Amino acid sequence: MKVDAVVRAIVAPVLLAVALGAAGGWLWWTWWGPAPKGQIYDTTAGPTWYPNPFDPGITRDFSGTAEYVVIGFGLALLVGLVGGMLARNEALVGLGAALVGSVAAAALMTAIGLWQSPSDPQDQAAKVKIDTVLPGNLEVTGWTPYLAWPVGCLLGYLVVMLALNQASVRAGSARPEQPSAAPAPQG
Repeated sequence: MKVDAVVRAIVAPVLLAVALGAAGGWLWWTWWGPAPKGQIYDTTAGPTWYPNPFDPGITRDFSGTAEYVVIGFGLALLVGLVGGMLARNEALVGLGAALVGSVAAAALMTAIGLWQSPSDPQDQAAKVKIDTVLPGNLEVTGWTPYLAWPVGCLLGYLVVMLALNQASVRAGSARPEQPSAAPAPQG
C-alpha cells in the first residue's frame, strides 16, 4: 500500500467526516433555534419548567432529534460516497476509516450543537423564582439517533462499492469472447 493510497483511503474520509460533523453541529443548532421559551411553574413535584402552553414542547423536543437524524444521515451518506470512491482499491481499510470518521463526526456534531444550546432549564428550576422565563435546550433523546452517522456512511459506501463492482463486471464482459472449444469438423 503506497503512502498516497493510505492518505486517500484513511486520512481523507476521516478529515471529511470531522469537517462535516462540525458543520452539521452548527447546521443542527441553526435549523432548530431559536430556543423556545418556557416558564417555571410550582407543581406538586416541585418547581418545574414547561414550555409556552401555546408551543407544544414535545414537538420541539422531537424536532431537535429528528433534525439531528436528517442532517447526520445526509452528511454521513456523503462521507460514505466520497470514502468509497477514494478507497476503491483498499475497500476494507477505507470502510474502517469511514466508520471511524462517522463516529467522530457524530460526537462532534452532538458536542457543537449542544454547546450552542442553553443549559437544561429543569436543572435551574429549583434555583430561580416561580414564573421565571427560561429558554429551552437542544437535545437528542435516546441512543438510536446517533446511529444515523454510521448507517448513512455504510449505505453510501455500499452504493459506491456495488457501483464499482457492477462497472467492473460490465467492463469484463465487454471483452471479446474466446471460443471455449474448437468447432466440430464437418464431414
